[in-house]
This record gives sequence, C-alpha cells and structure tokens, in this order.
Amino acid sequence: MKTLILALAGAATLAAALPALAGPDWTVIERARAEKRAAQRAALQQASCGQAATAPTPARAG
Repeated sequence: MKTLILALAGAATLAAALPALAGPDWTVIERARAEKRAAQRAALQQASCGQAATAPTPARAG
C-alpha cells in the first residue's frame, strides 16, 4: 500500500513539474518582439515626420 501511495505521489509530482520543463512559449515571445518592432517603427516614423515639419526649408534659411 505504501508503494502505491509513493508511486501516485511521484506521478503527481512529475505531472505538476511537466509544464516547467516544457520550455518557452515561442509564439508569445515572437508576438511580443513583433509588437516591439512595430512600436519602434511607429516612433521612428513620427520622429522623422516631426523633424521634417520643423526643419527650415532652403528658401527660408537665408
């Protein structure tokens, strides 16, 4: 009886630890990377548009 209980406890422990051993969720990681890249591109585009609007034109620089 004791062996059966120990075997069940071991199986339960292994089942509980299995998600921790499964590794990273690459889908979530890649989605986060893509969102970060899109945010950086949007910020860069806004910055470049803002610079172009405030930069003096050659006719006015004089």
